[in-house]
Amino acid sequence: MKEKIAGFIVRFRAVWLFLLLVAAVVAALSIGRTRVNYDLTAYLNEDTDTKRGLDLMNGEFEQTSFMSVVLIDADEAAAAEYAGQIGLLDGVLTAAHDPAAGVTERDGHRYRLIRVTLNAGQEEAALEAVDGMLADVPHLISGAAQDSRDLQESILREMPLVMAVSCAIVFAILLAMTRSWFEPVIFFLVIAVSILINMGTNWIFPSISFITFAVTAILQLALAMDYSIMLMNAFDRLRRQGLAPREAMAQALSGAFMPIASSALTTVAGMLALVFMRFTIGFDIGIVLAKGILISMLTVFLFMPGLLTLFAPLLDKTAHKPLPLKGSWMEGASSALHGLLPLALILLIALGAGLQSKNVYTYTIRDMGAGAQQVTELFGQSNQIVVLFPRDDSDEGVARQQQLAELLQGITAEGVPVVKDVMSMVTTGKAAVTIYQNAAEVAALLGRDEGSVNALARMLNIRFPIRGDALVRQLSDSLGRIAFLLPEGTMDQLKSAQELLQTAENAFNGPHYSRMLLDMELSYSDPHVHEVITEIKGIMRELCGEDTAMAGMLLAIDDIATSFSADMRRVSFITIGLVFLIVLISFKSLVIPLLLVCVIQGAIWINMAFSNWYDGSIFFMCYLICVALQMGATIDYGILLTSHYRELRRGHNKKASAAEAIRLSLPTVLTSGMALIVAGFSVGIVSSVFYISSIGTMLGRGAVVSVALVLFLLPRLLQLLDRWVIYPVFHHPKPDRE
Repeated sequence: MKEKIAGFIVRFRAVWLFLLLVAAVVAALSIGRTRVNYDLTAYLNEDTDTKRGLDLMNGEFEQTSFMSVVLIDADEAAAAEYAGQIGLLDGVLTAAHDPAAGVTERDGHRYRLIRVTLNAGQEEAALEAVDGMLADVPHLISGAAQDSRDLQESILREMPLVMAVSCAIVFAILLAMTRSWFEPVIFFLVIAVSILINMGTNWIFPSISFITFAVTAILQLALAMDYSIMLMNAFDRLRRQGLAPREAMAQALSGAFMPIASSALTTVAGMLALVFMRFTIGFDIGIVLAKGILISMLTVFLFMPGLLTLFAPLLDKTAHKPLPLKGSWMEGASSALHGLLPLALILLIALGAGLQSKNVYTYTIRDMGAGAQQVTELFGQSNQIVVLFPRDDSDEGVARQQQLAELLQGITAEGVPVVKDVMSMVTTGKAAVTIYQNAAEVAALLGRDEGSVNALARMLNIRFPIRGDALVRQLSDSLGRIAFLLPEGTMDQLKSAQELLQTAENAFNGPHYSRMLLDMELSYSDPHVHEVITEIKGIMRELCGEDTAMAGMLLAIDDIATSFSADMRRVSFITIGLVFLIVLISFKSLVIPLLLVCVIQGAIWINMAFSNWYDGSIFFMCYLICVALQMGATIDYGILLTSHYRELRRGHNKKASAAEAIRLSLPTVLTSGMALIVAGFSVGIVSSVFYISSIGTMLGRGAVVSVALVLFLLPRLLQLLDRWVIYPVFHHPKPDRE
């Protein structure tokens, strides 16, 4: 069956070549249709507190976001004028400058802060308008819109550079490792077609995350390289035996089906494990990368045969001797000193397992943009939390709101207040709207005597004392009847009060729920986030019952942290289980999958322990992605070496088989491993985006550890477990040769 399929592919190789080239061109033109999402909260599970709070708030209020604009060396009048102009821009709800709290001086400069509230969905346009307005004025901007723009600019600027650096280094590695100067060109043609098709088909999803967008191409380059190497090596070996290009390709393709498919499936298994995360960005990354690996495999099967047969004469003309790689010293090192090196590596794995259990994880970016960081240094940390509770306009409800605001304002962490400000109906829109006033106080407010006010109250059926908001509403509703009774200017004051009341109503009262906005002096990475969130929830439940909700990035991070432990176990177990099953089916042995999984899991533990020690903490998505990738991708090296060892044991003793298995595996392991190492470290060094650079650095480091354990530890373990390794499951007779 394999021979027939291989023959069919080779017979129609020109057709496949043409179809895949057309598909690559069409896909390249479709890349721009893919929507890239820069909002991590969009990937929260539906049953999280944040998701419930966002859904509730979106149903009751217009979505809003916040932006801080800081003017440098502007006077007070200019700050007030710009605040007014910003407030008139489309998409801007409010813009305010506080002359008391919004001014600071540092290093001979005076900074004035304008706090801006934006309509969700119009942030980018508003940001562009503010930048245009202040083009000639020294200023700083921070906020979600600015962060998103900085992130987009960094990714679009850095990813082509990362790709270029990685391709250049991988190309040099291939030149040294292959047998022809033209072979690297074929490798890159194959991988370029697969990357273009993968990126160009991402439009089928509603969106992909910026992390997926940034790392997919470079990881596809690194992960799928060994598929091309396997087919190329098989083709080259058969050509050197004297076969014609077409016949050599048919046989090479037939023999490479299972090794390439097994290698691809273990990698896909690691990717699909991410799909089961509660934080659904795992689904996003897992599906796109799994699609990319399968496309890479199919491209090798369908596109590469045509290239190799077409350029076979050129490959012959550009032949050269590959870099001489002898692996006998590695086997000698692994068995030297009575096995002390393998023992040391096993102890290192045990140490890594212990240390990685104490890892510290972060759940958002470690570093802010330069502008945001400077604004934080000048005016302190500022992150918003929204709390929602059932609307109650009664006196008891207002009193409860006032008590709630006071309790929330008093929250501390280690004795330090963390709530800078509470904005709500009872604190903003002038708290006077919730205060009861008698006839004398209203008379003073309107500039009339108390008798006239009492007469006016009888006319409008007003009873004293009356709450400020009710008074404004009743007077505003009757302006046409009472205008002639009011002193000059009072009507304007009344209209202003009405507008202020309506603004506060729109901001803080929905049809069924009211909300408060808490300005928190907590960074996203603050260790007290969880305890503060827990305290806020407790206060809310105590005063307002169970029908309450919260929203905000701080809450989202707390939700992510809460679900991370379960996601970590789920991804690890599913990855190990799927990879174990694939290797079990491939080798028909229980010992080999157990051995290989243990070796690569040991490499993961060492990698994670070192990353935590060296970096201080680990970005949680970096852990999940790298666990899946390192297990799914680098176990291929162990599969290759073990396959050679089992085959060689038919005619050689254990030691000779291990040495020869290393020699045969070394070119593929080093070439593929170096591609993954180079790609990972290139991303880590070049990218300034913490999310992305962390994934790259840890993946490159993990590949180094995996390659080292496969080459130095695995051969010794294969010899120690020889009788269980070389026979299928449930069939373990004593080997003929020791």
